[in-house]
Amino acid sequence: MPVLTAHGLTKIYGSPKEITPTRALCGLNLEVETQEFVGVMGPSGSGKTTLLNILATIDTPTSGSIRINGVSPAELHGDELALFRRRKLGFVFQDFNLLNTLSVRDNIALPLALDNVKAKEIDRRVGEVAARLGITHILDKRTYEISGGEQQRAAIARGIVHRPAILLADEPTGNLDSKASYEVMQAFTDLNSSDGATVLVVTHDPFVASFCKRIVFIKDGKVFSELRRGSDGRQAFFQKVLDSLSVLGGEFNDVAAPHV
Repeated sequence: MPVLTAHGLTKIYGSPKEITPTRALCGLNLEVETQEFVGVMGPSGSGKTTLLNILATIDTPTSGSIRINGVSPAELHGDELALFRRRKLGFVFQDFNLLNTLSVRDNIALPLALDNVKAKEIDRRVGEVAARLGITHILDKRTYEISGGEQQRAAIARGIVHRPAILLADEPTGNLDSKASYEVMQAFTDLNSSDGATVLVVTHDPFVASFCKRIVFIKDGKVFSELRRGSDGRQAFFQKVLDSLSVLGGEFNDVAAPHV
């Protein structure tokens, strides 16, 4: 069973009585299987941010449905929905969203602390994800004492420490230089391939997309095409992503070919 299913998602902003209401999504369908690493791409205004917000239960569709781990968030309300979001979803944002008043360790531990997990188990799981992401040496530092790449890896650790059903990332390298971007995307790759994490990344950047195993291209609120990574390596996949974007149209980041 897919970990995430979206069926017939439509999102209309403004009153339906308006002559030209804004349709951000138009009957979009999407499935993400367990342990997939999926990228979502599309030109500005294509609906990808709206899609992410709906999948993250931050927004609700005008029509259509989503199911995550077999559960429909639309059927949950108040504390139930907050608990579902905290336990089943992981989030990584472009601007890190770490708390400057807390150490890196406490930032990572926050989802577990909110869930009243015992201190010993929190320490064990924080240590586990920190080791996986290569940030054990910065656990006792404050966020302003570490680099952007380290901040984003800390944010990823926070996003997975509670073992969510799916990790949702929004332009995760948008504020990073090329070296830190590579390290962060390699961290996603390792989590997916070694730990079996299910990851969905929304991005403009073909470099970021080249790390994914499948790319879903959306245009005008609908799925336009898909591209699956073969066995010929990331460099070849990067070129295929560029070719697909040239067909899709719109403006995307002007980036150099990634290092293999």
